[in-house]
This record gives sequence, C-alpha cells and structure tokens, in this order.
Amino acid sequence: MITQENSSGKPLADAEWLNNHHRAKLPERKAFAEKLVEYNPKTIVDLGCASGLWLDVFDKVMPNDCSFIGIDSDEESLELAKKHSRAWDRTSSFMKLDIESQTSLIPPADLTLAFNIFPYIKDLNLFLKALFNRCPWGVLAIRQYDGASIRFGPMPTGKRQAIESSLRVATENSKKFRHYDLDRAYEALNSSPYKKMSYSFELFERTSPFSEDFIPYYRDMLQWTCDHISDSAAKYLSGWLDEDANYCMKRYFFEVDLVAVLS
Repeated sequence: MITQENSSGKPLADAEWLNNHHRAKLPERKAFAEKLVEYNPKTIVDLGCASGLWLDVFDKVMPNDCSFIGIDSDEESLELAKKHSRAWDRTSSFMKLDIESQTSLIPPADLTLAFNIFPYIKDLNLFLKALFNRCPWGVLAIRQYDGASIRFGPMPTGKRQAIESSLRVATENSKKFRHYDLDRAYEALNSSPYKKMSYSFELFERTSPFSEDFIPYYRDMLQWTCDHISDSAAKYLSGWLDEDANYCMKRYFFEVDLVAVLS
C-alpha cells in the first residue's frame, strides 16, 4: 500500500511524495511566495517544514536579511531541510517540535507559514489561539487542500462517485489525518483571534499532454487513491490509469486550495 508516510508515520508526508507534489506545483507556489514579499518579513517560521521545499521557494524571493526557522516533528525530514539550507545565503535554523503539543515553544515571527498542516491538528481552535497569543503582531499565511476538491477525468459519473465515496469512507476512519478538512479549517479561521483576514481559493489545473514535472505527482495521487478504495473501484481506476500509459490522452486534473492571510 502507498501510504506516503514519513519516518514518523504521518500520511502524505514522505519526502519523495512531497518533492513530486512540489515540482508539479512550483509555478503556482513561486507566485504565492512572491505575493508575501510585500509584508517585508524579517523572520519566517515554517510550521511542518518537512524537507524545506517551501523555504527553498521563499529563499528565491525574500531579501537575504530575512531569517528562516523550519519546524517539524520528523527528524529525517529536518535533516533534508538542513541540507537544502546550505545553499541559502541567509540565517536559518531548524527545530524538532510537535507543533500542537508544544505550540508555546514556537518562536515568534513576522510571517508564520501553515501550509497543509491543519489535517494533522486535532483542536484547530486552540491551536490558532495559541499561535496568535505567541505573536499578536505577526502575519499567518495559510494554504489548505481538501480531498473533495481533487478531480480527474473524464470518466463515467457512476465510476467517479464510487471512487469518491469509497475514498471518503477509508480516510474518515483514519486517526492520523483528515483528508476532507476545508470546512473545519474555514470555521476555525473565522473563530480565531486574528482581526484581519483575506481569503481566496487557488485553482491548480493541468490538462494533457501532461508535463514531465506534473506526471509523478499525478501518478502518485491516483495510485494512492487506488490503495485506499474498494477493490472494484481500484480495479477500474487502475485500468483507467493504465489506458493512458504515455500520459497523452485527453484528460484533466484539478484541485482547489484555500489560501488565507491573517493578522
């Protein structure tokens, strides 16, 4: 089974999976990082930094006097992040923390990044309150995917519904993360102590023929789905994927991320 777990057991957090995901979405990620330059942060804290891929993007757009702090609970991921940081001409450091149980130890920062970490947090309201209290003057940038917004096709409606319902049942039983978490995240953000909030929904879309940078993420996502759905749904999806062995049939893939900036 393709769990994409890191060495600490977190799903969808394996270094190779994250790297494939990152390469597929690099143009959109660069554009988002460039928008945050206007806040002129002198310190950036990346919560759940993993192997440092997002900080590597920010390294390309932020002035050299902006320092980076990467935080993660996975030791192997932090070692990879440290290797990435050797190419950065700036002050950077890394901390091993459980960001939910050790929120008080997260250093204050002008800009805090919380990208796709909410599905691993049990009490979002308490977590956001603690983040605000540690740094009431700072900016919090949010990016959050939701499994319900991921779609690929074309395929018959009945087959799609079978895949989606089977995946929902499988992931809702997981105690490690939430694959469908947009509404919980949105409500928690609106209930947080932050006074200024801006929201948008960022579309990530690709149509065939797919690029070499996108194919590994596309393949990984569909294979991960196959491993979590019913046998009959997986048989259909696996066959559907195999039909397009060269990734050049008329197909599409898209997903939507919630993007928010709070202060």
